[in-house]
Amino acid sequence: MKLAYWSPLSPQGTGIADYSEELLPYLANKGADIHLFVDDYEPDNPAIIDQFPWHPAREFEQIAEREAFDLNLYQIGNSSYHRYALNAALRFPGVVVLHDLVLQHLFLGLSVERGDSALYISEMKRAYGERGGALGRQIAAALGSELLTSKFPLCERMVERSYGVLVLTRFMQRWLEKRFGSIPVGKFIGRAPHHYAPAPPLPVETPTEARRILGLPQDAFLVASFGLATRAKRIERALEGFRRFLASGPSNHSRTSARFLVVGEVQKGYNLDPALVAELGDRLVLAGRQRMDRFYLYMLACDVVVNLRFPSTGELSGTLIRTLGMGKPVLVSNVGPFAEFPEHVVARIDLGLPEVEAIAGTLRLFYERPDLRQAMGRYAREHVESYYKLEDEADAYMAFLEEVAAARKAGTLAPPPPYDQADLAASVMTTIADMPLGNRFGLETVRETLRDVTE
Repeated sequence: MKLAYWSPLSPQGTGIADYSEELLPYLANKGADIHLFVDDYEPDNPAIIDQFPWHPAREFEQIAEREAFDLNLYQIGNSSYHRYALNAALRFPGVVVLHDLVLQHLFLGLSVERGDSALYISEMKRAYGERGGALGRQIAAALGSELLTSKFPLCERMVERSYGVLVLTRFMQRWLEKRFGSIPVGKFIGRAPHHYAPAPPLPVETPTEARRILGLPQDAFLVASFGLATRAKRIERALEGFRRFLASGPSNHSRTSARFLVVGEVQKGYNLDPALVAELGDRLVLAGRQRMDRFYLYMLACDVVVNLRFPSTGELSGTLIRTLGMGKPVLVSNVGPFAEFPEHVVARIDLGLPEVEAIAGTLRLFYERPDLRQAMGRYAREHVESYYKLEDEADAYMAFLEEVAAARKAGTLAPPPPYDQADLAASVMTTIADMPLGNRFGLETVRETLRDVTE
């Protein structure tokens, strides 16, 4: 099968670039003949550019006429790195791999951030009717919130314009089947389990040696968050829980020298609470974005990982899979795809008023019980090694792609509607009132997440 593969690659600073570079050789081993299409930059991973021909996206039509690709395969996430692939996917339908259900940031970057609010409002109205248009004007005026935008994903046009959609979690698969199952055109919706890529060869093998290289205290209790730090990842709630952990229990050198490491960039425009940062002082380490080898060194060095998320957009964190595979106990929000992990593999944190105290209490438990940390870390490693194999993901990809290609060839898969006519019948009228919050999240969590609306 000959594929036109669209994805950011190194040196682009996104986890989906890492994801693709880990997956591509396995797809090739399964028989895929792959050409890479990138935006205006040169990929710099020798292992990838030596194995796969690559082209600027602007040359696609010329290359496609020569190569006769069976399918276009688009890796799509909710960031500006995917603008070029979004435009191509709407022009040249293929199979879309949705890493996020919610593509609001992607569409905002193509419209509002370029001074074209009308384009964004039009897209919201097309997808969600008059109410969507009204909410689009609110969001375009910076009066929205992560919770609000999470209920209006704006993935509709891309799903309509595809032959098939592949996702990485059961949560996303169920959501898409419920939302689009009644669309009167043929549509394949499938799932491939997110892979775990084992750590690259590291210069050391133990946490003690990793701490030495990184300049971290040897006997301190180290808690870490990995990846881009955003409001949705509840970093401030994690830091407040860490602060309460420091203030509780008997004081000793290991506790008082504990550190919270934020290994990754802090999202532009997101400012951590200055008072909390000042109170934590040198116990908070903002390590910034790291090369992949040092990224894994930080994972090796830490004792516990915090990977919270609300609102969830259905995505599965690649860094979560990596840290579980490194044998680390991880705190996750008990919501969306994170709740799909067995209880012996992750420590689930409920949202709402008890959240911060639950974080502090779980950190105390892991601090006082090294044996429990080791046991959960062992279960975590065994779980991802069993269920998140690269070979299995590549097999799932190829089976799905072959099914879609065969259906197209047989004429049993209806082509997507034309770009300028694509429209969901009667529009989807999703509102905050439709959210199944109940008692699970708690009113305080909703109020907290909606606070941006009134700021």
